[in-house]
Amino acid sequence: MGELRSKTLSAGSTALPSSVRSRSRAKSRRIGSVARAVALVFVVLALWPATWGGLTGLTAVYGHSMEPTYRTGDLVVTVRAPSYHVGDVVSYKVPEGQPGAGGRVIHRVVSVDASSGTEVYTTKGDNNSSADEWRFGADDVLGRAVLRVPSAGRLLGPGLLPWFLAVVCGAAVIVLLWPPQEDGEPDVPATP
Repeated sequence: MGELRSKTLSAGSTALPSSVRSRSRAKSRRIGSVARAVALVFVVLALWPATWGGLTGLTAVYGHSMEPTYRTGDLVVTVRAPSYHVGDVVSYKVPEGQPGAGGRVIHRVVSVDASSGTEVYTTKGDNNSSADEWRFGADDVLGRAVLRVPSAGRLLGPGLLPWFLAVVCGAAVIVLLWPPQEDGEPDVPATP
């Protein structure tokens, strides 16, 4: 009575009682759920569009001002930073009150003026002979260029880029929150 029985699997090894295996599976599922939740938070924070307050942005290049660095139709991935420096390629919105207000530009920072207490940036296209007329602050910057995807911008119009990132985030949420298949569950529902 009270004797624990086990099956012999191979020379010198034994199977665990079913209650121990059950607890072990439950613990593994909890760990998996926590890992998926952490991954989900990371993916959402990393991919949330900068135009909606997130860290990541997508900018489709239109025009020739950044050649040969970027060409028309390229897609540039940007990431927000606390500050930007001369030489950084940044995507920004032209501030209100300036010609072309609200338009998006991707150019290289050529000067940073901090004399007023806040940083004011001036940019220039690599293929342009003079600096841009716009002056803007860090709040107008959508991010620093970190990756170029040649010709991918042709597939997505400028209005679709934030939605594309939102769909990618949504897909990541579904994949990461989808419950894992339990051991012994059939892949397909059984038919009566």
